[in-house]
Amino acid sequence: MVFLDSSILLEVILKGRTKRSQVKEYLESISKSDDFSSISMLTVHLIMHFGRKEQIDDGLLQAVINENELLALSNEDYDWALANERDKDFEDALQLAVAMRAECDIFVSLDKRLTRDYSDLPIKILTI
Repeated sequence: MVFLDSSILLEVILKGRTKRSQVKEYLESISKSDDFSSISMLTVHLIMHFGRKEQIDDGLLQAVINENELLALSNEDYDWALANERDKDFEDALQLAVAMRAECDIFVSLDKRLTRDYSDLPIKILTI
């Protein structure tokens, strides 16, 4: 299973993003494979929050969200993120905790720093 960092779906829905075409191409490759994508409930919140700020229709936002398996946040994720946060980016640590707990094979992000900071984890991190 592929875990999509918030940055991936925000790149697709928000206006003026520079890597939109690369992200869309990657997402299409997932949809053509036997694999499927997942996101955390934190990502759901961020999509709804920033999408509504840009006045994107809720139906479109929900369609983007519903293309993925939704993974809950747990106390265990919070604890792991507190203990393993790097570069004062709690959101990255929390997303990684959810992905690892769900036994995702790949964590996909646009954040090169995240890839560098967490390269020692037992999950493959792919930067687009």
